[in-house]
Amino acid sequence: MSISGKAVRPRALEVVPPVTKGTGLRPPPIHILVIEDHDDTRDVLDMLLRTEGYEVTLAVDGQDGLDKYRQRPADIVLVDIFMPRKNGIDTIRELTRDFPDSVCVAMSADGDPRRRNALEFAREAGARLTLRKPIEPWVLLRTLEGVVAGRRSLTRLTAAG
Repeated sequence: MSISGKAVRPRALEVVPPVTKGTGLRPPPIHILVIEDHDDTRDVLDMLLRTEGYEVTLAVDGQDGLDKYRQRPADIVLVDIFMPRKNGIDTIRELTRDFPDSVCVAMSADGDPRRRNALEFAREAGARLTLRKPIEPWVLLRTLEGVVAGRRSLTRLTAAG
C-alpha cells in the first residue's frame, strides 16, 4: 500500500471481541421521542434518525407524547410547538415538571407572527434547545450529537464524583 508515493506497511488488525447488548462496552442506542402532528415531517424525522442509528418512538401530539414518555422515557424529546389536543409548550412544561432530567428540544416554524415567540416560550417552559423549521438535517443531527455528548460527559462526571 502506498500513500503519497511512500510505502506504508499495513498495521496488524487487533482482534476485537464482539459487543453484545448489555455488556457495558458500548452504550445502548439513544432513544428519541418525536412529538410531531404533521405526518410527513414525522416520517422524515423517523427515517433520518433511524438511519443515523437512533432508536425512535413517534407521537402524534403532546398528550400522545406524554403517554409514550411515561411508558418508556426517552433520552431526548423533539417537540413541535403547535399541535392539537396538547400543544408543545404545555407538553414541555409537564415533562420537565414530572421528569426533571428530561431533555426537550422544541421545534417550530416562524412564518406566522403568532409563532415568532413560540421558541422563547418553549425555553421558558423548560426546553433545553430550540430549532426553527424547516430544519436542515445536518443541523438536527449536530444538535443531537451535542446533546448526547453533553449527557455522556455529565454521566461520567457524576460517576467520578
